Parts: sequence; structure tokens; C-alpha cells
Amino acid sequence: MRGAYENTRRVMYLGGATFVLVCERGGTMPNWTLYEGDCLEVMRQLPDNSVDAVVTSPPYAMQRAKLYGGVPEDEYPDWTVAWMEQVRRILKPHGSVLINIREHIRNGEMSDYVHRTRLALREAGWIECDELIWVKTSSPPVGHPRRPRRSWERILWFAKDQQPYCDPKANGKFSDRIGVDATGEGFTKWLAGASDWRSGIARCRDWVAVSPSQTDSRGHPAAYPRDLAAWMIRLVTPPGGKVLDPFAGSGTTLIAAVEEGFSVIGIEREPEYCEIIRKRMAELQPALPLGRWGS
Repeated sequence: MRGAYENTRRVMYLGGATFVLVCERGGTMPNWTLYEGDCLEVMRQLPDNSVDAVVTSPPYAMQRAKLYGGVPEDEYPDWTVAWMEQVRRILKPHGSVLINIREHIRNGEMSDYVHRTRLALREAGWIECDELIWVKTSSPPVGHPRRPRRSWERILWFAKDQQPYCDPKANGKFSDRIGVDATGEGFTKWLAGASDWRSGIARCRDWVAVSPSQTDSRGHPAAYPRDLAAWMIRLVTPPGGKVLDPFAGSGTTLIAAVEEGFSVIGIEREPEYCEIIRKRMAELQPALPLGRWGS
């Protein structure tokens, strides 16, 4: 960390790319850095093997194009593979990428751009570890009135290898019925009707229930809840690790990472959203004295 920054905006020219370092802060709390610019340009300047996890919610194709732009569905797989290629370089060997997304339904048919994107990422060499689910408790009544209310979203989990870092007990709860261990022996005993359970922290399930009403959007049209971001971060980030959100939006990933004790880098293209993030982080951290570049 080169120093502590407040209200810092500096245009940076590195490798032919132009972007703005909006704020870089440290002090007694975990380091956080926010860049204003295109995520591809910014990520090209980040060091190899420098982040432990990527937690993000990229644009949902053209679903909110009128609000903050979007990516056409036919281009979405190639666009995702392109930014994930930069992620591959800067992600540590056992790092993970968690992507919150859900396709829409148009004219009675579910769009296939998410499915095509998942296959494209596999073809590009990514390991798709699992699909996790965000259950949106107290969700608004969206969707067609003659179909079930749409009240969940996907969390796609990709990694560079088949054994990424994961701590399922980081989101676990106390249980007095733990009996299945990593060797599978407990499962065999359970099938045989054994009841010699033990107590402790159980692994979390592959879904998390968080109400969208907890979201602090600050004017961003597609923010997700802080507790959802925290759940994802805890799951795949080792203690003392660093998180990256290349589509930072209103800064929820940054807020959650710092509050959970992790360093974090955010990248956001839109200046107005960068200002929202800076203000939210200023509320989280007391003002620090200005630092000098290179200090």
C-alpha cells in the first residue's frame, strides 16, 4: 500500500490504456482500491496471480440497457470469455470466480445467452465447479402473472483448476447432527441407520436466502444485497485474501469485503457510480489524511 487517499482522482496512462484511480485507501482497515474505467483496460494493468477471488454481477445482456448500457445477447458469450481471460491471468491458481446472473423470459421463452456463455467458458478452459442459488426472500412480484414468481438467481462458480479454495463452513451454522465427513465414511454410516452424530459447524448449503429489500442501491438500478456479496466472499476467499469486482456498480462487493476483513479492488466504468462508491466507503471508513503518490 502506497499511502492513504481521500477524494483522490488521478488519470493513469499505463500500457496505452487510460483510466482513473478514484480512491485507494488503507490504514487500520483492509485495503480497498477503486478504478474508474473499462474493466478490460484496468485488468490488463493488474499483476499476475494477484487476487484470490472474483465476486461480481455483470450486466444482464440488454435487460437494463436504457439505464446503464448492456451487451447484446449474441455477443455475450464472447464478451464474457474476453474479460474472463484477463481474470485468468490475475487470479491465483486456486482462485474462484462467482458470477451472479439470471436470464430473462421474452415472448414466453427463456433466453439462452447464459447457457451459451457457460458453455463458451468451459470451451475456453474454465472449470465450472457448481451452480449456487440466491433465493430472494420477500422478492417483488416480477414475472408473468400466469407463471411462478421469479424469486431466485444463479451464482455461477468457475475456477482455474478442479480444487479451488472453498470454506463451506465459513457460512455454516451450528448443528448437533454432523455425521458426513470428507472421506464419505459418515455418509455410509448414515445410510446404515447410524445415529452417532457429533456437534459443530456444518457446511453451508448450495443456496443462500437473502431479501432484495436489504439492498442499498444509492440510485444504481441493479445493485445486489450486502449479505449476498458477503456470503459469496466468505465462501471462496482465504483469510487475508484479496477480492476483485470488475463490475462494481454501487460498490456492494467493496463494502462487504472490507466489513468481512478482506482487501478488495473495484472497477466501474460509470463516473456517477464511482462517486456513489466513494461516498459509501467514506461512510464506512473515517476520513484519512491525504497520502502522496509513491509514499
